Amino acid sequence: MEITLLKVTAVVYLLATASFIVYVVLLKEFFARLSPVILLAGFIIHTSALGVHFVQTGYPAIMQFREALSFYTWLMVGIYLLVQLRYRLAVLGCFIGPLAFIMSLAAFAFAAGREEIPPALKTYWLPLHVTLAFLGNAVFALAFGVSLMYLLQEYQLKSKKVPKLYERFPSLETLDRLNYLFLVWGFPLMTLGIVTGSMWAGIQWGKYWSWDPRQISSAITWVLYGTLLQGRIAGGWRGKKAALLTIIGFAVVLGYFLSGGALFPSRHAGRFE
Repeated sequence: MEITLLKVTAVVYLLATASFIVYVVLLKEFFARLSPVILLAGFIIHTSALGVHFVQTGYPAIMQFREALSFYTWLMVGIYLLVQLRYRLAVLGCFIGPLAFIMSLAAFAFAAGREEIPPALKTYWLPLHVTLAFLGNAVFALAFGVSLMYLLQEYQLKSKKVPKLYERFPSLETLDRLNYLFLVWGFPLMTLGIVTGSMWAGIQWGKYWSWDPRQISSAITWVLYGTLLQGRIAGGWRGKKAALLTIIGFAVVLGYFLSGGALFPSRHAGRFE
């Protein structure tokens, strides 16, 4: 039942992606309203799949890589839908919809049979740590989207050739402000995720820091985003520079995430707690 719901979710995310693309091509307000609704339908089905998993297994869908990737996608879509309610950014959905679909497909590509849960993972630290860390990374996904929009908008304005699509983009000032807003929310969540992970490591491994590849990648990402946020607050970093650094930071997050730790084996054993 769970797998069927996840497959339906991927199909609905694909339909939402197609609707967003039609909106980009035709620039019809009907599709600007329809696309988030389709994405919401996919989110509801996705929520049902996660609920079925919990009922059947008794633990959240975050143990295996496939589950963690699916959970991350769910958080990203949910946060976008909340942002859409406030800012009406259908254009941002043109980035989030395809990303949600691709990540859903990736989740199936890494699918495997259920494993026995190690005793060390049967703790409240797991959902606490994973949820905080993934919430931070999901917010950074939106920051990535608005940063791409900023760079595209700026390039078109400088070339003095502005297609109709870019007329639907928020102003550069609005995009820059949204980038800052997402950083302000994402960085504390990510920090809390790292702190709870270190506390859990201290309990489980006997030390808070062990130079585990996952810990190192998290530290690198934290430094990147922390430097960016500090630069924005104290150094006046704005515009193109902030957008580029935001994209680099998210590339680090997504690169390690989708690699499953394959390049640098981790004690996390392919998981993303």
